[in-house]
Amino acid sequence: MNKSLRLNKPVLFGHVFECFDNTLYGYFAVILAPIFFPSESYTTSLIASYGAFAAGFLARPLGAILFGIYGDKMGRQKALLYSMVCVALPTFVIAITPTYESIGIFAPLTLITCRLAQGLFMGGEYTGVNLYLSENNNHKKLGSQTGILEASGIFGAVFATIFGAIVTLEPMPAWAWRIPFLFGSFSTLIIFFYRLRLSETSSFKRAKEKDALLKFPLAYLFKEHRFDLLMACIISGLAMMPFYYSTIFGNRLFHELGYSHSESMFLNMVTTICVGVIIIYSGKLADRIGFATHIFLGSFLVSVLTFPAFSLISNASSSTLQVYGFIGILSSVGVMINCSTMPYIASFFPTKCRFSGVALSVTTGQAIFGGSAPLMASWLTDTFHTRYAPAVWLALVAIVTASIIIYREIVLHNVTNRGYLKIGRIRSIS
Repeated sequence: MNKSLRLNKPVLFGHVFECFDNTLYGYFAVILAPIFFPSESYTTSLIASYGAFAAGFLARPLGAILFGIYGDKMGRQKALLYSMVCVALPTFVIAITPTYESIGIFAPLTLITCRLAQGLFMGGEYTGVNLYLSENNNHKKLGSQTGILEASGIFGAVFATIFGAIVTLEPMPAWAWRIPFLFGSFSTLIIFFYRLRLSETSSFKRAKEKDALLKFPLAYLFKEHRFDLLMACIISGLAMMPFYYSTIFGNRLFHELGYSHSESMFLNMVTTICVGVIIIYSGKLADRIGFATHIFLGSFLVSVLTFPAFSLISNASSSTLQVYGFIGILSSVGVMINCSTMPYIASFFPTKCRFSGVALSVTTGQAIFGGSAPLMASWLTDTFHTRYAPAVWLALVAIVTASIIIYREIVLHNVTNRGYLKIGRIRSIS
């Protein structure tokens, strides 16, 4: 591992546990549905549980505004510190919250409040770690470094899946699902002290020395970068959808196909491992062909391959091999978008408003398209009585994203190279 990456171990390790904490609820949504949202209808309980999952994403834009302003005015390092320690608190509360049977309506209300708090604090964390990498490293290998950072988060999700598979085994007690949440909260607190070693990014230092910081970065964003915010919102939203389709919404599909909770967790683990490995090599490819090209190809492949993927699990007799095919297709094409999104979007905004711009657009996009993906997919499936309905929504968002890339890189910038996109090889972010 090169020197630049060694300097960012506190960032990498923090990202592992941030993703561990955030992934836990999603993977346990099916299990927690009857515990916190009991109903005579299983579908009603499940949709309520998915709604709590989406609530965490809906709170992220507010967290992005708060931490974005703070990060643009006070620095990236401090924003990373405070967002990290705050994430641990709601995760701990989820672990100790009594069930609906014990305290009634206060159980789901507490759970939803914790999800809102997680989203609020993670609104600054995810953006912070990516910007810290973008503003502090060798940009000739920014794609590779971003791939490693994203892989660290993905393997945090793998750890969550392993815990989930173990605690949902039949011999385990009913309360065993609480153990991973306790582990995640205490681990996050430990990382907080590790992050005290972080220094400020070189880009922020230069902006501060030149007295180029803004008192009101949000006002500047909405005045000068409205279209950039909109484009970044849609791109970042699509980046999350294939993964949540193949894992969190996938858990519902796997359950309907006869898989147990533990077996579904194993399938989630396969998905996350697959993504974690592919994303490292995908980042290297992005360094060669450019981030814009990489996202465009990923969006195009999502729009083309989504329907074949869903056809593999369209009936009750789908084999295990077909399930793995569904997982493999969606996770592979989603990686091409995911590993390039943050460095590409970071180039939209100058240092003086970058934290606010990236955080606000990414969290809003993830809330509208990513966090709501399992809920939207379940609603579409139940409304239209076909598993192809969610595929239509995913393909539509992918087509819009590909169109945005073409418009930005060819129409706005008038950049062509024998018909191919060539922008995106970011050499510096200042």
